Amino acid sequence: MKMNKLVLLAIGVIAVGIFALPSTVSLFSGQHRWYNISGTGNEIPCIKCHADIYDEYMLTGVHGTLSDGGNSNSWTPGNYPNKACGACHRVAYENKSGWTYGSGDGTGSTAGKEAHAASTVACMACHEFDNAYGAPAAGGFAMPFNNSSYIDPVSGLNFNYTNSTNKGGHAAHQGFIEGAINFTRMEDANEACLGCHTNIPVEIRWTHARSLEFNATYDKSLNLPPTHFNTSGYEANGTVKVTSYGNHTGGANTGSWPSGNVSIWGQ
Repeated sequence: MKMNKLVLLAIGVIAVGIFALPSTVSLFSGQHRWYNISGTGNEIPCIKCHADIYDEYMLTGVHGTLSDGGNSNSWTPGNYPNKACGACHRVAYENKSGWTYGSGDGTGSTAGKEAHAASTVACMACHEFDNAYGAPAAGGFAMPFNNSSYIDPVSGLNFNYTNSTNKGGHAAHQGFIEGAINFTRMEDANEACLGCHTNIPVEIRWTHARSLEFNATYDKSLNLPPTHFNTSGYEANGTVKVTSYGNHTGGANTGSWPSGNVSIWGQ
């Protein structure tokens, strides 16, 4: 009986050694080989987790030559794609506002302040007037909220939508920019930038005026041509609601105009 207990105990010890102890030592292979995160030797492969984003960039070619600021490594397959990631998601705010991100591998390391590894970033960080990169500026907009020093509610930064010669004021999409800034899901006006400039589908629930109405008054003092009527009292009245949807290829469709909202001549 005593011998049987010893055998069972031995089996238990062996089982613990085989199944339990290895998991207390190392759960994953490779978990004790850390990436170098120093500023000049950043080995972290962003595409390990963001392969879908990498594929999008490789398919479009836009921003495909970005690097992490002065580095000759452009974003091409096998050529340090994480440097291009860092160009927007680290360097942009480092240059604009002195943000500090975590860096270093034990020698002169720096803890992140505003962000750890990366931050979401406003498109205007690189595409505002007087940007640090020579990137095309998104001009033609009046400063949102008619204020020369507005603050983006997400990042806490402000961006130059205008300069002395590009004052805007006639942009059809001014309201789109202002609404996107007020919607704080993304930085600044990114929703508007992405809606027009990328492949994401867009659905818009439009509310239109139903009719243009005005007065036409006969004036016998006017001679034909061109007319003998004066017009006044212009109004846009009634509402029509319609939904439009555009997919990533630019193909679009519109929901049917609601019955009863639109008068058809003779009905």
